Amino acid sequence: MLPIDFFTKENATSSFIQDVLSSVDYPVNIFPIAQAANTDNRASLVIWDLDAFANESESALSKLRSRNPDTMILAYAENPDQFRDIPNNLYDILLSVEALRLHLMSKIARLKEIYTAKRTFRERMSHLVGKSEAMQNLRKTVERAILHTGSVLIQGESGVGKDLIARAIACVYDKFVTVNCSAIPEALFESELFGHTRGAFTGAQNERIGLFEEANGGAIFLDEIGDMPLHAQVKLLRVIQNHEIRPIGANKTRHINVRIIAATNRDLREEIREKRFREDLFYRLNVIPMQLSPLRERKEDIEDLANYFIRQYAPEGEPYTLSPEALQKLQSHDWPGNIRELENVIQRTLCFTAPGILNADDLQIDTGMGPAANTPSTTNGGIALSADTYNEFREKQMDEEREFLKAKILECNGSISLAADKLGMVRTALYNRLARLGLNVKDIR
Repeated sequence: MLPIDFFTKENATSSFIQDVLSSVDYPVNIFPIAQAANTDNRASLVIWDLDAFANESESALSKLRSRNPDTMILAYAENPDQFRDIPNNLYDILLSVEALRLHLMSKIARLKEIYTAKRTFRERMSHLVGKSEAMQNLRKTVERAILHTGSVLIQGESGVGKDLIARAIACVYDKFVTVNCSAIPEALFESELFGHTRGAFTGAQNERIGLFEEANGGAIFLDEIGDMPLHAQVKLLRVIQNHEIRPIGANKTRHINVRIIAATNRDLREEIREKRFREDLFYRLNVIPMQLSPLRERKEDIEDLANYFIRQYAPEGEPYTLSPEALQKLQSHDWPGNIRELENVIQRTLCFTAPGILNADDLQIDTGMGPAANTPSTTNGGIALSADTYNEFREKQMDEEREFLKAKILECNGSISLAADKLGMVRTALYNRLARLGLNVKDIR
């Protein structure tokens, strides 16, 4: 429980406030002089009696605010209109004595919620490391997005930190539910997201609360939204439009209030052209768009990121420092795995290197995965690398995946179950992937 600093002189109202706070075990420090606000290390919440320090309040509050900008301040007076000349940025709430007596605890609770949200926000934003223009603009966009309730669509390559952005945006919510759309079998999407009643289908022995209902009053993060099947996209569109869900087998809809944050590494406009993603859903999700740049386009952030991961993973009391040669090696790499790859490199390096200065030879960076990753090839393993544009690369990559999956299924005499087992996949996941690639199982057989 956060301590409270109370600046007041002894009177009936101050005695009432002390009695109320002590009855709920709030630790309170009483200061009868305004000058005490000039000292450091004050509490996170301050209650200020304007009447007690009529001629000193503005200067004292100004010093308090400058020294402790995150402190939440509740000011009160018998007649608040007498103090309207005090700039309103010097307090968070201004109440009359009558309103204070009626709403003291609810106002304190609200200020504590705001303080906690600010602290969580600072913590989440501290993970968004980098001084590049792209990162500076991104941080500003995230700060603005937090204040709104519109849907957010985060797009960017794998490993750029889309989940960190989602968590930063959702810092003001107590509930945050993550859904990996690529990991849910197509037949179970509706049940996972919206729930079902008992007996709604074979095997539904108990009622199930869907993930949207679980996130009610908070935020839901739909990761890899580009992998959501079309029939589930229709359901999601209705949820966004009507703010209600209908579990499988239920006769009535249920109202929900959920902030939707979606992310994908796919080009959704290309997916729309290929009829794999609904255009109307795209515009419903893309209210607040965010495009995350790959690490190779903002190499000025590599030094800050590397040092951030060193602080994260270095054992306590064992300092590590990047040498200029090591930093140059990091900045000369293209980082196809983006920030996640850099994090892995730093973590691996710290594991195998003694504390001290990290040299270029200490950094174990994967520079390729065999000849196909280094030079363009005309074999099926490297055709995609000969592409000139990213869209051409993605199309060739999908062609390679089609040929690979067809070959595996034919090796298993057309058995999807055997092929999925050999590939280490769930059978429904393989069916979903074949559908995404436009492959018909009957044609393969």
